[in-house]
Amino acid sequence: MMIDPKTFRKSLENESLDTIIKERDKLIREIRRFEKNKIPQEDYTMDPSPEVIYLCNQEYLAELCYLINEKRRKLDKF
Repeated sequence: MMIDPKTFRKSLENESLDTIIKERDKLIREIRRFEKNKIPQEDYTMDPSPEVIYLCNQEYLAELCYLINEKRRKLDKF
């Protein structure tokens, strides 16, 4: 079961910018792994499927990008 993208974002809102960036990088690696067909064949029998995980990871990535922008704006304030 995958969580809602807003819930995913909310779970990271109180983390440091560095932690959020590391999570973003991890998502990007997983997205690329799927796009390069590096997912083991046996994973296609699991639930949720790699396709669903891929789509959710893209939505999570979008939320993290918004969160990173918000955190950076707060850090840049005087």
